Amino acid sequence: MLNQGRRRVERHKKGYGSFPKEIFHKNAKINKKSLPILECTECGNKQYAKSYRVKRFELQEV
Repeated sequence: MLNQGRRRVERHKKGYGSFPKEIFHKNAKINKKSLPILECTECGNKQYAKSYRVKRFELQEV
């Protein structure tokens, strides 16, 4: 009875280096989400702009 369970576990771990599932090795995402906060110069009201995934984010004065 116990041998059947052992065979089942060994079959399940086969190919993953004695782990039941494969290990997640993916690195973190390169592009970070940027969330600019727009602030009104007159009343001081703050508002979030739409966020995108970008590598480089630059603010330019208009």
